[in-house]
Amino acid sequence: MSPCPAVEDGRCWIGFRCWVSFIGVYFCLFGQLAAAEAAVRLIDGLRITYDPQDARYVDRTVSIIRTARPQLHANLGLSSADTIHIHIAATQEEFQTYTPGAIPDWGAGYAVPSRRLVVLKSPRITGSFDNTYEVTVHELAHVMLHSAIRGADIPRWLDEGFAMYAAREWGFWDRAVLFVAIITDNLIPLSAVHAVNTFPERRAQLAYQESALAVQYILRQYGRDGLHTLLDRLRVTGSINQACYDAFGISIVQFERNWKNYLTRVYGWRMLPMEGLSLAIGPLFAILCMLSYIQMRRRRRTVVARWKQEEAENWTTVGDDEWRQRKEALTILDEEER
Repeated sequence: MSPCPAVEDGRCWIGFRCWVSFIGVYFCLFGQLAAAEAAVRLIDGLRITYDPQDARYVDRTVSIIRTARPQLHANLGLSSADTIHIHIAATQEEFQTYTPGAIPDWGAGYAVPSRRLVVLKSPRITGSFDNTYEVTVHELAHVMLHSAIRGADIPRWLDEGFAMYAAREWGFWDRAVLFVAIITDNLIPLSAVHAVNTFPERRAQLAYQESALAVQYILRQYGRDGLHTLLDRLRVTGSINQACYDAFGISIVQFERNWKNYLTRVYGWRMLPMEGLSLAIGPLFAILCMLSYIQMRRRRRTVVARWKQEEAENWTTVGDDEWRQRKEALTILDEEER
């Protein structure tokens, strides 16, 4: 007895649809893989994923990492590192893919150390290349520090301090804010930096700066070997207090006391004859510049008013050439005034 034709036709139709779906999925995946390959670059231990329109930004990022990584390796005591994934997000939504809601709109980058991942925002979103170096090195330092510790719990001040120290230079206002905090006895304890996300913006900036100066103190007082030992003992023991004992022979409480004395000595009243002199001269220079600018504007207004009066009184007796010259001068000054 032959099988039912209707059943055979149905099976054939189902089989045909499966083949069509399979072919469609295959070409779709193949197309996505081809696009991904076109937007992936493997170079110098980096895996960079990006939109093809950001190819020039990729070159800039690679150049920054090549410049900064040797110093990071030296400070961490790393001879080599695992591959790091750098993802350049082309949209705000894509930027927040790996940490939804955790990064504010104005954030330009973040690190996911557990995935050895750095996510950077494309300059096509930010509109500029401002702070590219600082953001890239800061987030790279987070990933490399966690790689050196191998999963141990890192105090927030050490985590942020190492990244800040690696990525930025101190400006005038940074030193001024620190100076005020020192002389008013308003420094933030290192143990309180873990709550920095709850701080007001200016307080948070001070916390980050103090953290960076804690790392600076370690390097100046104990050298790179001291920092290497601290990180190694932290990786083994999981305790910053025990790591301090093993690396420096003191408790974390004594370490913080010594660090505060260092800040007072280097950035407090005693440093006024040296670096602190700029703290006194800087505001005076700014005030002088502002007064000079106001005086210049007044002088320009006086000249313009006098020329306009002369123009009204003597326009009939002025020659064509002189008339043209005055008119051009008045136009220039009016534009500058605006």
